[in-house]
Amino acid sequence: MLVFNCTKAAVDFFSVTRKGEVLSCLEPAPHKTIAESVAEPVFPIDVEPHEHDGSQWHWVVHCVTVKRKKYLLVMDYSSRYCLTFLATKKGNEIDFLNMFEQMLKSNFMFLANKKSVDSVEADLALARYNDKYNTCVFHPRSDRSVQGHLNDVVWHLERHCYEDGMLLMPNEFIEFSAFMGQVPRNAKGRSSHFFPNDVFIDSWLQDIATDDGKVDTTNLVYLSDYRK
Repeated sequence: MLVFNCTKAAVDFFSVTRKGEVLSCLEPAPHKTIAESVAEPVFPIDVEPHEHDGSQWHWVVHCVTVKRKKYLLVMDYSSRYCLTFLATKKGNEIDFLNMFEQMLKSNFMFLANKKSVDSVEADLALARYNDKYNTCVFHPRSDRSVQGHLNDVVWHLERHCYEDGMLLMPNEFIEFSAFMGQVPRNAKGRSSHFFPNDVFIDSWLQDIATDDGKVDTTNLVYLSDYRK
């Protein structure tokens, strides 16, 4: 299950008011911190915990405006790899999920190609992702350490937009994310600095592609079982 933890700016992005009623996909978080949820995963009542290996992949979602353009920044809690792309329609989590998965897989394939990962192994990793992550949940919750790293990405994004031109095309976003992934990071519980690009690609090849079980490769590219 994908877990999207949303900053205050992202909470506003995923909320719309219609006829005086605030509509949102957000649900209360089971723990105060993301770290607690990583240590003791809690699943929604309509999700079978042991289904798809009982995996949870935590992300932190942030939203910023640069020169009247809204951008979404979605950072992997573990690797601190940050997907960056133009904001989708406000309050529409389905559009967000479709764009998120397009960018997620494109970024993986881009990095896998740069690291000369065997194409069969890369395809297998994508298939296992489809098999394991086909539902999600949104929580109004952030993390101070991740927010610090997100702020750094925002600084570089603003600098790029004002000095080198706006980021608008998919390939530009992928290159920007990979560039930010080369910046060394540090986080609580880690003995030394690490590079998001390396941790991100390793998580696909080690955590996702090591199961010897049969993988269903017929899944759709997008989340097929999003809980409405």
